[in-house]
This record gives sequence, structure tokens and C-alpha cells, in this order.
Amino acid sequence: MVVGIDRLGRNAAEVTTTIRDLNQRDIVLRSLREAIDTSNATGRMVAGVFASLAELELELGGERRSAAREARRARGQHIGRPKALDDKKAALVQRVHASGASASTIANAVGVSEAAIYRVLSESKLSE
Repeated sequence: MVVGIDRLGRNAAEVTTTIRDLNQRDIVLRSLREAIDTSNATGRMVAGVFASLAELELELGGERRSAAREARRARGQHIGRPKALDDKKAALVQRVHASGASASTIANAVGVSEAAIYRVLSESKLSE
């Protein structure tokens, strides 16, 4: 028993191979989501079709995400997660660190993680 046919592999070929291997061992596969039973040829064929559709949907999703990134890039919009600190706070972090404060102290004062502080400090070293 499996929740969905798409959980049996990363692509249609893997799913088909898994179904074939299970069938050779006399193991009947039942899918809860698609209500497929591989005990007969029709069920195995339908499982293959659903596996192909799942693979297609995965590829289409990747194409849509890529197109959305390109559209944002063309409009000059930021891509990815927003930065924890804006330029003013980053400059403040650099000044306070230069005066001798530790990264953990600065992180607590500014309200971000130490990793964010180290990221700002390393970016400042790269731009010098």
C-alpha cells in the first residue's frame, strides 16, 4: 500500500521498474490517492500513466519557477530570501564590531542571528 504512485520513484521509469519488480515478487500494489490496484494489467497500465503525469507536473513546476525567477530578474526585483539587515544596520554592525564588540553581543542588540552578523562582516571584507 502506498499513498500515491508518485511516491515510488523520482521519475516514471523508476516507478514503472518498481511496479514491475513488485509484480514479479507477486506483491500487489494499492495506491490510496489514485485508487489503483496493480493486480491486473489495467491497474499496472493506469499506474504507469499516473507516474508519467506526476513526472510531467514536476517538470512543469520547475519550468514555472524558472520563468518566475527570470520575470523578477527582468523587472529588477529581488530574487530569494530578503536580507536580515538593511544597509544602515549593516554599517552599524560593522562600526560596532570594529569597536571591539563580539558578534553574539551585536546579534542580541540588533535582533538577528550570529550567522547574519558574520555574513555582514564577511561581505564587508569582500568589498574592501
